[in-house]
Amino acid sequence: MRRFHSFLYVIALSMVLLSAVRAQSPSNSITGQVVDTSHKPIPNLRVELLNDVYSMLTAQRTDQVGRFRFTGLSQGTFQVRVIASGTNYIEQTQRVELVYSAGNRGAHHEVIEIVMRTRNDDQPRHTGTNTGTNFVQDVPEKARKAFERGVSLLEKQDRVGGINALVEALEIFPDYYLALERVGAEFVQMQDYDRALIALTRAVAINPGGNLSLYALGVAEYNQKKYEEAAEHLRRSYILAPDSANAPLVQFYYGLTLLKLDKVADAETQLKRAKETGGKRIPPDVHLRLAQIYSDSKRYREAADELELFLKEAPNARDAENIRNVIKQLRAKA
Repeated sequence: MRRFHSFLYVIALSMVLLSAVRAQSPSNSITGQVVDTSHKPIPNLRVELLNDVYSMLTAQRTDQVGRFRFTGLSQGTFQVRVIASGTNYIEQTQRVELVYSAGNRGAHHEVIEIVMRTRNDDQPRHTGTNTGTNFVQDVPEKARKAFERGVSLLEKQDRVGGINALVEALEIFPDYYLALERVGAEFVQMQDYDRALIALTRAVAINPGGNLSLYALGVAEYNQKKYEEAAEHLRRSYILAPDSANAPLVQFYYGLTLLKLDKVADAETQLKRAKETGGKRIPPDVHLRLAQIYSDSKRYREAADELELFLKEAPNARDAENIRNVIKQLRAKA
């Protein structure tokens, strides 16, 4: 109980910092259109904006010409997910990275298109989320209502109000797994890994079968340089849900962690799988890591290929010119 009260104190202390974050008034945006395979706009589909650990931030429906727009976004990585419930379409998710732009006063306005396939299309199909072991708690009504209010506020991008409501739920029911998982995921998104570790460690202790909390905990531990712990939690997350929507991202972070532990062969396997199955949802850095692995093992042609893929996905990278020179050197060696 003493440990949990310390957790609540840390969260309460963060409210002042959160107010400062809110005051920055982020101005990035993601605009897009949802179409079918014949490029016909699809109206009235639910589009969700999620952070990189798949916590939903907000949602809206496409208009009559299939368009949607999320504004007031901070820098960072987001997932745009189109829900296809009640239709013959297959759910689609696209990764978007918002970064500082030298033009347009630093704002990044990303425009995307999401093509919806039907179950009759001869295309690879998106598999449903595997949430691992079923987990049920007898949650007090007041705690449940506070949690639902917190999620609703977070969907409206009111992070301060949302976290306050989640903390209220935890004050009523300290072992509330979903509240611990969600508040931990929010702290990961904020890159506040100290507080994320406290919440997510408790969540995993309560429910060892929660693949999302294991994934978020692994990401927090990786960023805190706790590589042994991160590798174990990411490994468990993937085993529990190998077909989940965020499985490629689990493999990406697992691969990065294995590299830090000098397990190069295993890291290469995980990073290649993440690249193959995750597509644009995987950060371009995957190509840099694979290029380094290939270069170190004198596979210069493969290393150059990966660096070219990196520049294709991140043409405005800060070290783009240096990378082009490295590619020339690798081609010469090959």
